[in-house]
Amino acid sequence: MQTRKIVHVDMDAFYASVEQRDNSNYRGKPLVVGGSPNQRGVVAAASYEARKFGIHSAMPSITAIAKCPALIFVRPRFDVYREISAAIHAIFIGLIIAVYFLNLFR
Repeated sequence: MQTRKIVHVDMDAFYASVEQRDNSNYRGKPLVVGGSPNQRGVVAAASYEARKFGIHSAMPSITAIAKCPALIFVRPRFDVYREISAAIHAIFIGLIIAVYFLNLFR
């Protein structure tokens, strides 16, 4: 008898993690991907370092910068996120019998 396994992968900080992977200057620093606080922007994703300040997705950027003045803002690169997401999906599909995705790109 096979044992059933359920795997849940939470990729809420995915965009921020990609930016930290691609730019070593961002590693270990509070970072958000999203719109500028000067233009009514919104946080799309927050790094784990930023989350320590209470910053989270869907927060107005002006609120985020008030919580952490040293916060780094990065504009989204959806083409890059889409490419990496597709590679991750391919890995899951190759390993798991039933895969259910919930994301922005499908």
